[in-house]
Amino acid sequence: MQDTTPIIHFGSFLPVTTMILQSLPTKEKLSSAGRKASKIEDFDQLRQALNGDARLLILDLEFYQDQKKHKNCVAQIAGRMFEGHSSFNYHLYANNMPADRQLSFLQQYDLRFSEAATYSIEQIFQRIFNFIDIEQPDYIVSWDNSTDFELLNREANRLKLAKDARPWRTIQSLDLERLVAKEVWKNKSGISLEKMCRLLHFPPIKYHQAQNDVVAIEQILKFYARDLWRELNCY
Repeated sequence: MQDTTPIIHFGSFLPVTTMILQSLPTKEKLSSAGRKASKIEDFDQLRQALNGDARLLILDLEFYQDQKKHKNCVAQIAGRMFEGHSSFNYHLYANNMPADRQLSFLQQYDLRFSEAATYSIEQIFQRIFNFIDIEQPDYIVSWDNSTDFELLNREANRLKLAKDARPWRTIQSLDLERLVAKEVWKNKSGISLEKMCRLLHFPPIKYHQAQNDVVAIEQILKFYARDLWRELNCY
């Protein structure tokens, strides 16, 4: 887990045990998890959330196809707090991948085998849940979250996790693709994240890598955080 634990400076005269306890989530923080924020249904509400004190966790998953079972499986999961430094990025290397797909996986994400095979899905879930306990996001933001949440629920079912222990169910979700489709194209089908970024003239990145897609979603959020009507009519 990256950038989630506060830096402890030992210039302080506080006992080390006290400083460690101060870095852990408090009972108040833990008890506030699951209190849903208001649903965001238009750009005005989105702008208010982005410019207010709401905390947003941007989440993205990437998949690989299990050829034997003919279903998608988690290959990568990344998250980042909006306009913050706290983030995570995990890869899930599966032994049931065909040999050519295993090699392709390592090449795609530029990983050594030891890096890719570090964590199981159970360990990744626990680390992400700990991240959420510390950061206390009000919203989980994705670009088309239907497949992401379906896959997360399937893994949670396999692990027999209670529904109220799944952050993507207890925290208010925001499907940014669906909101843009509703507000810009009047409920027509959404577009890919890559095409949306091209329309907004963002610098090109390597899409379909979760950590990069998270950054792209954050740039779209920053764009819609601006009051464009005021900017266009300020003269």
